[in-house]
Amino acid sequence: MRRSRAPIVLIVGLVLGAAAAGRAAGPAAQSQNTHTSHPDAQWFPDAAFGLFLHWDEASVKGINIGWSDIPGRRIAAHKEKFTPEEVARIVREDDYNLEGKPWPVTPNQYWALAKDFKPDHYDPDKWLKAAKAAGFEYAVLTTKHHNGFAMWPSKYGGFNTANYMGGRDLVKDFVAACRRNGLKVGFYFSGPDWHFDRDYYNFLYHGTEHPEIPALDADLKPRTTTHTAEDIAAHQKAYAEMVRGQVEELLTGYGKIDVLWFDGKPAVPRPDQVITAERIRELQPGIVINPRLHGHGDYITYERTLPIEKKPEGWAEFCNTWTNNWSYVPQPFRANGFVLGQLARARSLGVNYLLGIGPMPDGDLEPAAYRNMAVVADWMKTNGAAIRQARPLADAEKASVPATAAEGRRYLFALPRFQGNGAYEKDWLPAADETLTLAGVPRPSSVTLMRDGSPLKYSYTGDTVSVELPAAVRTKLVDVVRVDLPR
Repeated sequence: MRRSRAPIVLIVGLVLGAAAAGRAAGPAAQSQNTHTSHPDAQWFPDAAFGLFLHWDEASVKGINIGWSDIPGRRIAAHKEKFTPEEVARIVREDDYNLEGKPWPVTPNQYWALAKDFKPDHYDPDKWLKAAKAAGFEYAVLTTKHHNGFAMWPSKYGGFNTANYMGGRDLVKDFVAACRRNGLKVGFYFSGPDWHFDRDYYNFLYHGTEHPEIPALDADLKPRTTTHTAEDIAAHQKAYAEMVRGQVEELLTGYGKIDVLWFDGKPAVPRPDQVITAERIRELQPGIVINPRLHGHGDYITYERTLPIEKKPEGWAEFCNTWTNNWSYVPQPFRANGFVLGQLARARSLGVNYLLGIGPMPDGDLEPAAYRNMAVVADWMKTNGAAIRQARPLADAEKASVPATAAEGRRYLFALPRFQGNGAYEKDWLPAADETLTLAGVPRPSSVTLMRDGSPLKYSYTGDTVSVELPAAVRTKLVDVVRVDLPR
């Protein structure tokens, strides 16, 4: 996928999860669980809820950001089973997905969408006002995704708003809107830049190595050019300088930045050739950095699934999407009960939940996004304290459902049920009577349904509270039980 096969493993191991919709991924690799001690960064572990905004010219066509021009995933999945006939079919023009269908766009066609990317209704204030009401505490915008379009007028790379929007700075407007609405500012930045790397990159999904399957160029044709070692070295140097220049523009041109969300390494031998963590902190002392460039950072990043049952060591964040894709693709939103259930489970583990959504090509969010944010906002009005002002249970306490703790109180989350592995409203199953348990606590002074303060029946045996939660009081969202303990 890059200038040679060796860098493919280096890069994709870190970027694949964030870019491939629908795929479960574990935590990004990092060598330590330590985090910055700078006082300006200590908001992060209690932030709880972040908004992840994936956006670039792919929105013009309503296709997935970053990977819609990279065929071959099914080839990678079946590469050990190829017959000579399959190889012959794979290498035919426009037939690189083992399904006999043309691939949606070539890289060159993807990049050409930039000329039609005109977000005339771009109003991040509207987005972020709704997000703040819904309980989001920080927002992370894709300043540049893998396909290389920079959302600000960068002096580096030659593919950005200076070329296509007359120098309009979408990043600047986002930062200002975050500050006006009281959200911490986060920048997503892709180390891989397929546009800059286009003459060296193999535009075929990683893992498709096969002696008879050729590397693909930006038209998804077999690549015919080769490069000398000197060419590659010069390109890598220019690549590193370009990425470093863009990162430093982001860190010096917009005031204080709270989160830097890297998504993979550029195709150079070492990430410290691009920019070191020390240099980043020199420019932004209080910033929080994820581990996807350097292999270590201030927090662990989980993606698509949260494959843990115990609170992780150090800070952590879990990201998933409100629809099935990271960016704008016309499709249903996941049920709000499912989304709030993921938020509740994340917070029961002390993990932030970064929820992804994609603006439309005109710069607005879909109407459904605002409707869903309003539902979450109403839920937060009565249940938000269980999320924002609480932490995981102490090790000596156990609950039968996800739970959080605050001084003198415990919160038990009754999650809605969905058929099979469903996550949509159509998959919702009616609630049944349920008994929730909380062990390791003294006898409570009261147990109530947080939504309306109504008392719930409970019993106390040994050190365990058993709470009856009738189906009649359940909703399609997460129902929170508040357990008040003697002070």
